[in-house]
Amino acid sequence: MTDELHPAHGRALEPRFIHSITGGLVTRASLLQFIRAFFQTSEVNAGYYLEFGVFNGGSMLEAYGLLRGVVTHLYGFDSFDGLPELSAEDKDAVALTPSFVPGNFRSIGVDAVRQIILAGATRLAAENLVLTPGFYEQTLPAFDTAQFAGKGPCLIAHVDCDLYSSSRDVFAFLDGVVTTGTWLLLDDYWTYRGSPNHGQRRAFEEWMAASTRIGATEYTSYNGFSKAYVLYEK
Repeated sequence: MTDELHPAHGRALEPRFIHSITGGLVTRASLLQFIRAFFQTSEVNAGYYLEFGVFNGGSMLEAYGLLRGVVTHLYGFDSFDGLPELSAEDKDAVALTPSFVPGNFRSIGVDAVRQIILAGATRLAAENLVLTPGFYEQTLPAFDTAQFAGKGPCLIAHVDCDLYSSSRDVFAFLDGVVTTGTWLLLDDYWTYRGSPNHGQRRAFEEWMAASTRIGATEYTSYNGFSKAYVLYEK
């Protein structure tokens, strides 16, 4: 691959940054590599990663591979049975994203996903991977956040749960967990044709309007449909 030059400085660019400089989409992998540098600059040496919408484990494996040595524990939440029954709000918008229907995005199962992640995540101890199966409205209120104690801050919360109702449940959970410097990766921000009245974007904006504890600074869109924020305590 031929090195490309930064237009202002005439220096060779590292390949992972070329697409964003030349006008292409910022990729999730490129963003994660910057996030690693972000934490190193802040001298954050350890913390945990949360993922809501694990599917078959690919995005969690990617994150651990790029953040290994900084991220020490992985927590994943998913029904592993596909999307839940749609709420009234979700049904109102189904024509804008027809693939978001109950049962779609069913995974290969929590046990198989666990095996895939442990096989691919070099040096990740089995006890440092926690996968919680079930729909968020039941699992998140029952989850004991005391198990995060002693593991450093929440470094990244990756939210890939598609629907307004599911995203609303996730943000209610995150409000008491995230802190200044946590990266919030919203995988489905630009779905529903980008409307602020539906889906994950609506749930996020409602959370930001209601929360007395957490605010968010916009960082960038990435991967086409996704958007990244850096969170802070008010």
